[in-house]
Amino acid sequence: MKKLIFHGATNIEIEKKKLSLMTRVHVKNLLPHHGKLVIHDDGIEFKDWKVIKWHNIIDLKLENDRIVSSKSFMTQSRLFFLESAKPIKMSLINGEIIYFYVNWNFVTGLSDNNHIMKLIKDKSINRSLHSNKS
Repeated sequence: MKKLIFHGATNIEIEKKKLSLMTRVHVKNLLPHHGKLVIHDDGIEFKDWKVIKWHNIIDLKLENDRIVSSKSFMTQSRLFFLESAKPIKMSLINGEIIYFYVNWNFVTGLSDNNHIMKLIKDKSINRSLHSNKS
């Protein structure tokens, strides 16, 4: 599997930012946490930032919303980008929301988010099924 690099932030961190031209140029200006993403059997690790256990995730979507939208970034100007340009929105049981992109490409505005969503959903579903058998 290729190396997975994330850019991420919580909803609170994003809402505190002063939006400007710079936050529209590159994802890293809006989502300040950056590093390697590792998907484990028991959760997701955002290296040097957060570790999220599967049981703490209550919702996972690939979507634009009022806080983070792929349409915000200047590279995302063509309609054919659609889903793979959208951020992943992960809602946690503590009320926190994490927005992130994986392997976001500055030139195209595209990411590996579709692929990562599938991996996360497969892993979390398999983990839930395994837990229920115990």
